[in-house]
Amino acid sequence: MDKLKILIAGGGVAGPALAIQLIEQGAEVKVIESRTEAEMNEGLFFGMSPNGLNILSRLVDISRIYEEYVPATLHFFNAKGRQIAELDASYQKEAYGISSIQVRRSAINNLLQEKLASLGAPVEYGCKLQSIAYAGSKIDVMTSKGSLPGYDLLIGADGVHSLCRRLVFPDAPKPSFTKMLSTGAIARIPDCQQPSQAVEMTFGMRAFFGFSVTNKGNVWWFNNYDWEQEPGRGVFDDPAVQQQVKQELLELHKDDHAKISRIIAGSSELFAYPIYDMPALEKWHTEKVCLIGDAAHAISPHTGQGASLALEDSAVLAKCLAKYANPAEAFARFQQLRADRVARVIAQARKVGKAKSKPNPIGSFFRDMMLKFFINTEKKKMDWVYGYEVEKVV
Repeated sequence: MDKLKILIAGGGVAGPALAIQLIEQGAEVKVIESRTEAEMNEGLFFGMSPNGLNILSRLVDISRIYEEYVPATLHFFNAKGRQIAELDASYQKEAYGISSIQVRRSAINNLLQEKLASLGAPVEYGCKLQSIAYAGSKIDVMTSKGSLPGYDLLIGADGVHSLCRRLVFPDAPKPSFTKMLSTGAIARIPDCQQPSQAVEMTFGMRAFFGFSVTNKGNVWWFNNYDWEQEPGRGVFDDPAVQQQVKQELLELHKDDHAKISRIIAGSSELFAYPIYDMPALEKWHTEKVCLIGDAAHAISPHTGQGASLALEDSAVLAKCLAKYANPAEAFARFQQLRADRVARVIAQARKVGKAKSKPNPIGSFFRDMMLKFFINTEKKKMDWVYGYEVEKVV
């Protein structure tokens, strides 16, 4: 590509991954992130599947993400602690060259950000996008740290609540609260330190709970449960609210396998995130601006595909910008290549999310009987997700 000057808003996964590829293609790139560097090291963990890991491995040395991780084989249990199904991920190594894992979000962020710094383009933290103006063929961006003028392109990789999306498409649909919370913690539990060979997923009497023990002996757990009223931004940062959530979780799981209550009770700092659903956008781009990752197509966390889809986006958009001299044409082709696939993955996540919602006795009975057959069927259908090859797409 020509020496394009590109600004990327968002320093999570999609933004830095795209920046690395664009710099290697000869572009001048700057990444801004509204959060501080310390805030980027907070948070929990997520799933990474072969489609994402194979792209990530081309950008950074991924051996470091195995410093602390959990294999992504899943064991499913009912509320009484009886295993009702297994989703073995070990076959993925032979099929796709790598197997799914669970890993700290910060581990991925740090690798990408370190690579950017080595390329002379470190992420600028605490720099919040404020407004966008057009000056002839250029874009001038105002941020909390001042003006950033003269950019050829702007990429919005700033998440589900994307300000870039709101500025460029003010009439676009807004994310809707699903009336479900995802909570979790990283804890050290005295009688639970043997590294897991699988993530234990429990369909509790009143809520869904998953946990695993990392190779360093830390318990990583999460919970999905119904929450009627949309919480305000930052409300769960309050220790008193965290304690309230903890007590609610203990109440929700009081009739489930006792191990769950021991894990929740032994956790000191809890995280809680409202889960949002993003209605499909008609367009992800203008001639000069393009949305990627959750800014374009936020996905609920139920299938662990958010980070992998973001990495796919970065690879496809980078290749489109390299292939098409006209950025507007590249953006249009990017959306054309991604929209149907993303919609299918999002639909799958919604389906899984419904299975985690408040159970009923009859549904639970048939779930316990049929889940293993359903999983074996679905496992065969996952090749289209895990086997994604960017080189064959663009």
